[in-house]
Amino acid sequence: MLKQRVIAAAVLVAVCAASPLRAVVAPSVEITSPAAQGGALRPARANRPLFFAVHAASPSGIISVELLADGQPVAVKPVNSAAAVNVVLRWQPTANGDFQIVAQATDRAGQRSRTPPVVLPVRGADGPPGSMLQMPAGTFLMGSNGGLDDEKPERMVNMPAYQIDRYEVTVGEFREFIKATNYRTDAERADKPFNETWRVDNIGSRFDHPVRYVSWWDADKYCRWLGKRLPTEAEWEYAARGNDGRAYPWGNAFDPTRVAPPTDTMPVGFYLGNRSPVGAYDMAGNVWEWVNDWYRPDYYAQNENDNPQGPSQADQRVIRGGSFTNPPEDLRVTRRIKDDVGSSHRDVGFRCAK
Repeated sequence: MLKQRVIAAAVLVAVCAASPLRAVVAPSVEITSPAAQGGALRPARANRPLFFAVHAASPSGIISVELLADGQPVAVKPVNSAAAVNVVLRWQPTANGDFQIVAQATDRAGQRSRTPPVVLPVRGADGPPGSMLQMPAGTFLMGSNGGLDDEKPERMVNMPAYQIDRYEVTVGEFREFIKATNYRTDAERADKPFNETWRVDNIGSRFDHPVRYVSWWDADKYCRWLGKRLPTEAEWEYAARGNDGRAYPWGNAFDPTRVAPPTDTMPVGFYLGNRSPVGAYDMAGNVWEWVNDWYRPDYYAQNENDNPQGPSQADQRVIRGGSFTNPPEDLRVTRRIKDDVGSSHRDVGFRCAK
């Protein structure tokens, strides 16, 4: 009896091995980007690239992954029949609206599968990274009598017209500078670990985050490469608060929904509410920003009221704006800190002026 069972089992295995028939299994696919969880995305900006992380799997092998917006393909990536893939798809919306976003995978057997749709609100962009705001000549309140000692006394300051970057300088913009000039940052020349240099963000989809781990010298050289310069303290604060003396770029009350969470930076301009009266983004939170001025704690007491340029010399340069690592009081537009010109940190970046 045992012998008969063994023979029967052998025949069954042979038949199954010879048979080409099998159940058709559609590929599985999902958008794995954290931003897509919960069925909706935060508002995106028109004319700015977006990245979607997609996972797909099929026993017969994935051959392509697509991204569809309102049913129309907007990005596709061919795959070499891999059983499972993790890919990043790039799409740059050019119009306003609430888009239905779907990821679709196709396998070698011709089977397709789609994710449930997620809603992506797209709003008009004020301008691309690197664009500048024209600041009119005017008078504004600089400093704060209710702040720390080095913010006092507050005073009215007269400013000429100038331009300032709408956004903080991004990783992608800084990458182009490095490629064009073969420049090495102070952190790289000091042989700092990879994760303590600007290159830690030069991976994946972080190209639109603010560049960080840059020294004052690095920031100065980047701005000069573009025919720009670092803003003065007065230029920075005028762009951050306008002429009504507000404490934060959006008003006088702190609002945690307008700034980056205390865990990481966000793409520049991500929070539509973190916009100053003149249209500058992220002047509170995200990263601190180098400015041109030398730092002296008593400089404001000198009452230089006409386009102040800062002290002629000191030991350290001023940094403004607060970062994702700081409490609300450090995100006030009048807050001043300082550091050595060759230092670099995970929460310090910059923007340019001219």
